Amino acid sequence: MLNSFEVSNHKNEDFSFSHMYEKDIIINYNHKSIFNIVSQGSKTISCYGYTFDVRNPKSTTEETLENLLSNDNIEEDIKFLNGHFIIIYNIDGKWQLVTDAVSITPIYVDFDNKSIVTKPGEQNSIPLNSNIRLRLNDFSVERIAIPSNSITDERIERIILDNVKEQHKYFTDKDFTLNFRRNRMIKALITILQPALFNKTLNLRQDDEDTLKVGKWIARDFQMNLIDNDSESGTQFICNAHLMNYKYYNENEVSLNAGNKADFLEKSLLDDEKLQNRYPLEYNLNHKLKYRNEEKAQLIYDPFNVRVIQERIYSYRDSKSFDPLNRIIKILFPMIDFYDFAGGVTLLQKVNQLKAKNDKLQKEMKSSNKKVKFIHEARKQGIEVSHNLTGQLNDDGITVQPVSSNISKEDLFEVNYTKSGQGLILVETFFDNPKNAHRIKIVVNGEESNIDEFLEGKFVNVDSKLDLKMYYERDYNTASWQKAGKIKIKEVD
Repeated sequence: MLNSFEVSNHKNEDFSFSHMYEKDIIINYNHKSIFNIVSQGSKTISCYGYTFDVRNPKSTTEETLENLLSNDNIEEDIKFLNGHFIIIYNIDGKWQLVTDAVSITPIYVDFDNKSIVTKPGEQNSIPLNSNIRLRLNDFSVERIAIPSNSITDERIERIILDNVKEQHKYFTDKDFTLNFRRNRMIKALITILQPALFNKTLNLRQDDEDTLKVGKWIARDFQMNLIDNDSESGTQFICNAHLMNYKYYNENEVSLNAGNKADFLEKSLLDDEKLQNRYPLEYNLNHKLKYRNEEKAQLIYDPFNVRVIQERIYSYRDSKSFDPLNRIIKILFPMIDFYDFAGGVTLLQKVNQLKAKNDKLQKEMKSSNKKVKFIHEARKQGIEVSHNLTGQLNDDGITVQPVSSNISKEDLFEVNYTKSGQGLILVETFFDNPKNAHRIKIVVNGEESNIDEFLEGKFVNVDSKLDLKMYYERDYNTASWQKAGKIKIKEVD
């Protein structure tokens, strides 16, 4: 639907509609229903396609455009837009064009003739990188700024979650088709759209029996219309999740000869060393993103097609532990995991599996009397220990460590130690590994340290109470990391 427009210096009769922004800046297009334009004083903004602000989605593109002008912070607010669009705006006397975060519809710029089209032609047109802003008055270009500060993987996951959790609100009253495959990306997509799925269409994109079986469960439980892969969808929107395959675009190697690489770097304005590091990523997004390679009659929706997500998601540090999809599912709609997409098992089978796991847990609980006794005995001596710790009581203190080798970065291990009066307490740890000591944090009476700062013991002067907390920076499931969390607390006087 968006593959049919042109921006040039003249009205093109091949298109059904046109709008003149000023002399020599005219958009020609075919679909009147997806062209919106708003003016406030000397400021004007238009959108061909659709868009919404992920922080507080409005139900129409027109409302979104009105807010963009009213907030008077358009350069920043554009980073929070999702959709499938080109936006042309004038807020300071200059007309500028930007696309959605990845430019789902590729657009091509003929700098000689000052025109923009959606298909490469015989003219000297080049693809416009989605991270470039085009000034229409003189057809000059500039990169849209990307944050350069480094943040933790957990913070990136939170940014992604914060910017997808409200997106369903835009689609509540929209007619859309969700393309269904049995993978984790589609689970996350269903999770995000879950409140808006009623009476929408589920399109099975695989033909195997398990896909049909799971698809029927989803369609039944969310009251959706089910169509198979051979059926044509008549809805205005197609919902998919290709951008959730972020590791593919970020880690897939690119091999271009020196000339082609230099040409891509130049056209993408990747003109300094730091930006040139983005070359494989931006090349993959430009050339291997399926949306850009497959023309669709509908408007496309992908939850990750947001600049504030795209500018952060590829800067993760630990490929194995970084998992924004799991965080989305776990926090927004954990019940979706009752559907085993990979195994194609029924909900009843899943429940039976959970019952078996529960029986195992019951047996493990019976064997945990020792741990319960330890916690009660500690309490008698004025020591409060969190349920996820075990250890032993000593005449002059206590020794603790995590009760399980399965440790989550969400776990908090706590000891509240009360002595008879003011004096010194020795806190000692045993994890002698300077390279990895930063992965376990100790907080003693509000002061945070790496665990190895207490190696061989450190005296703490207290009035009567010692408040100790410990947490891990990553998830672990090994006995060695369980042992690494061993702590000894000993009264000195």
